[in-house]
Amino acid sequence: MTTPEDTCVSRFINGFDVYMKSMIKEAEDRENKRVRTVDDYLQLRRETFAAQASISFLSFGLELPEEVLLHPVMKNVTLASMDILCIINVSLRFNRTYKLTDVFIF
Repeated sequence: MTTPEDTCVSRFINGFDVYMKSMIKEAEDRENKRVRTVDDYLQLRRETFAAQASISFLSFGLELPEEVLLHPVMKNVTLASMDILCIINVSLRFNRTYKLTDVFIF
């Protein structure tokens, strides 16, 4: 059985940590009835989507050097992928969220 390399596991743990902290921020926003700007919302949404933790598994078994994943082009591709996934998710859940009148449930 193949096991993930240390860098893959480390990226998952870091991504999951970002996710957990963002969930706390989202709960605080909800409690304080804070409505974020679009840019602030998208930044937080990237984190609450747990995409960073999920994307870490894409490198499973590839043994990519950290330099490849930290390259500016790869960072931009990753960020664009996360934004596309978030926008699709928000679009699909809009009606439910609108009915609940909770802007944070996306």
